Amino acid sequence: MLAIAEPQVSTELSAEEIAAFNEKGYHIQGKLFSDEEVEALRVHADRVTHGFFENDQRPDGHNGTQKEDPLKVIKIDNCWKADRTMAAAAMSPRIGHIAAQLLGTSVIRMWHDQFLHKPARGGKVVTWHQDWAYWQMLAECRTVTCWIALDDVHPDSGPMDYLEGSHKLGLFPLPKGITGDDEQFPVLPPDLNLKKVPVLVKAGQVAFHHGLTLHGSGRNTGNTHRRAFVSHVMSGECTYKPGQPHHNEHWMKKHETYPQPGERFHGPQFPVIWDEKVMGR
Repeated sequence: MLAIAEPQVSTELSAEEIAAFNEKGYHIQGKLFSDEEVEALRVHADRVTHGFFENDQRPDGHNGTQKEDPLKVIKIDNCWKADRTMAAAAMSPRIGHIAAQLLGTSVIRMWHDQFLHKPARGGKVVTWHQDWAYWQMLAECRTVTCWIALDDVHPDSGPMDYLEGSHKLGLFPLPKGITGDDEQFPVLPPDLNLKKVPVLVKAGQVAFHHGLTLHGSGRNTGNTHRRAFVSHVMSGECTYKPGQPHHNEHWMKKHETYPQPGERFHGPQFPVIWDEKVMGR
């Protein structure tokens, strides 16, 4: 079980930091997780990758191990269901508090988590995309992706790149495949030059980005792993809109009660990770 330590930096954001997020579409937070917590997450992520689950439930999605292909990018969805250590990190109040401030809301719910492992000297290109483009069962783009670095990210690690200010351009078409050899850089309005910002962070830091921020990453050409545990979260005000398939829709309907079209998300598939009335005291 992940020992809950004090965050290495404050989770209270300044007005300037929130304004910068609204302008740029991302926020880089200092070290939120200690070295001990990061190491525990690495160990437990490896256990989940190889099929060792603490709970009766499995992750919602698992694309295999690197046994067949040592250069494969591992992606596992909703590890929080299978491992208590990973659940504690994905649903950490530290993340919830920051996300609530960035979105200007009092309640934050889990949308889904992801463990991502881009191995040393491997991994395919992750094409430029917007997270919310894949989450159209969320009627409102009131989402933040919280990217917890489990390794120091270097320029040759295949770092995630943000296109600064792209969240203000609206929804782009889905790329043809999310991974491959072609970065599929988006077609931007004429005469618009947006800054590409590499996310070079230390293990334990967390990068937050808006659901419409365009981002992608290249291959890891370095000699170190690039592992991250990602908590995708949403405002408690978000409502369900059927239409675009998503694994969350499949799993939420396994429960006795689940949101109907137009209702706010609720139920076991979408736990509350921050509630200002309860946790903000």
